[in-house]
Amino acid sequence: MCGIVGSIGKNNGRDFIIEGLKTLDYRGYDSAGIAFLKEKEIKIYKDAGSVSHVNSLIPNKENGNVLIGHTRWATHGKPNMINSHPHLSFNKQFALVHNGVIENFVELKNKLISKGITFNSDTDSEVVVNLIASIYIDTNDVLEAIKRAIKEIKGSYAIGLIHLGEDKLYVLKNASPLLIGLGEGYNMIASDASPMIEETSKFLELGDEEYGYITSKEAIIYTRDGKHIHKDYVTKEAEMIRHDKNGYDHFMLKEIEEIPTVIKRLFDFYTKDNEYHFNKSLISKIKKSDHIIFLGCGTSYHASLVGGRYFEEMLEIPTASYIASEWAFHPMFPGKKPFIIFISQSGETADLIHCMKIVKERHLDTLIITNTKGSTLERGCDYSLILHAGVEVSVASTKAYAAQVALLLLIVAAVKGDINIAKEMIASLPIISHIKDNYKDKIKEIANEIKDKKSIFYLGRGYDYYLSLEASLKLKEISYIHSEAIAGGELKHGPIALIEDGTPVIVFITDKVTAASMRGNIEEVKSRGASVYVISTKNLSRDSDKIIIEEYPSYLSSIIVSTVAFYLAYYVSLFKGYDVDKPRNLAKSVTVE
Repeated sequence: MCGIVGSIGKNNGRDFIIEGLKTLDYRGYDSAGIAFLKEKEIKIYKDAGSVSHVNSLIPNKENGNVLIGHTRWATHGKPNMINSHPHLSFNKQFALVHNGVIENFVELKNKLISKGITFNSDTDSEVVVNLIASIYIDTNDVLEAIKRAIKEIKGSYAIGLIHLGEDKLYVLKNASPLLIGLGEGYNMIASDASPMIEETSKFLELGDEEYGYITSKEAIIYTRDGKHIHKDYVTKEAEMIRHDKNGYDHFMLKEIEEIPTVIKRLFDFYTKDNEYHFNKSLISKIKKSDHIIFLGCGTSYHASLVGGRYFEEMLEIPTASYIASEWAFHPMFPGKKPFIIFISQSGETADLIHCMKIVKERHLDTLIITNTKGSTLERGCDYSLILHAGVEVSVASTKAYAAQVALLLLIVAAVKGDINIAKEMIASLPIISHIKDNYKDKIKEIANEIKDKKSIFYLGRGYDYYLSLEASLKLKEISYIHSEAIAGGELKHGPIALIEDGTPVIVFITDKVTAASMRGNIEEVKSRGASVYVISTKNLSRDSDKIIIEEYPSYLSSIIVSTVAFYLAYYVSLFKGYDVDKPRNLAKSVTVE
């Protein structure tokens, strides 16, 4: 989940690396560092803390022709200076930046130690640079050393590597994203296109277990077995990648308020002239399937729960939603003709990539719903649908979640052949604006009342329970308050023991079928001293409810009412003085298992 940037032949290389790392710090921000390739040494500046902090440690005139930079999300070793990247090899001949997890690093490390090689850090990444340096002593050929190292390494990696005395930037990649950007008289690498998009629209996408190098004039790529391969460049649009707050204090607030625009963009992209415009083969495969299997993590898993209910209620197709990290080790294939739907904002989620390999062995049809065209999952699945949400910078996903739910609804509506479902969704979007214009102050009041509580609970049934799961996740992600979502009917089966005087309980009531039962649950927690905050729709509301939302079809709750949950989490975090966009211990793109 770390961020990598590198360049060769760029006049303002240092500035490019610094700004590039800042655009990638959503991938991790525990520490940062830059390596400069000089004539007689590799100079490294790194430390725990932000990219700006590390930049302040570098002398003003420091620059170079070949540079690699890194912003870290700690996996192996604490987030301190020693464990920060880049890592220098034991003989000071190589420097490396790495994103991923080396599964057999202990075995490799012990092997190198037995040869007398010493280590400074606790990271798996230092093992790789020392392994390559060790092999190079025997081969005197960097490419051969990399080729042999790839055959010894088990795990995921995206690596930028420099070697003293060579004007080259080496790359190797497996199960973690790495792109080459093609400039005019210079070339670049990065974990994704965002650091390079202002420099070029031309990119080379590295495949798994591919390696090679770039110079200022060319990019040379090889397969695992050393076969040179030609790759055609792909283009990426700057407009969908730029990071700009547009006057907002935080990306999260901006992204919440972009939800109506994103949903409208999906409608415009996937419908035309009162018809749905999806791949006909995709729709046919779904119709012929007897079971839909959803695989996702975190927010995407929560979206899959909503989508699963859409498929079951509107199409009568059975579904199963699985947490990808669990399913990967205990795969289940219900039905005789299952269709697999992966959901991933980044398209690079390591747990899902693991699952994709398992599914491919079964030769089952697959669809990826993602915000990132050209990502590993997008390239690997049979079908792909893009969210068109624009870049989402804040670690806590908001507009991407709403887009995932909306796109799942559009797919179901297309299979059903009912354009009115899409029209109802669009007709309901003004309610989101109504929430923004009329309830922000009330949400701020609630946020101020609950911000110092140790535990907060969300209650809901049906769609409202799925919404509670996502609301609870958002709150815990950015406010660091223990939060739990409870299905209303499960309250008395254990969780009610946690309710005491002053415990905040946030209740969603948007479904007339379960409204009466939810009112009963409210009385149960009130009698135990809970402070209850009810968010309801107009026809189901009572005078004591805190937020009353205009009417809409109840199946849209996870799109419409999620904005209330997102605002609440945002303001709680803000009032607690935390970094809303960069919560501790988290990263936007989870590229390690």
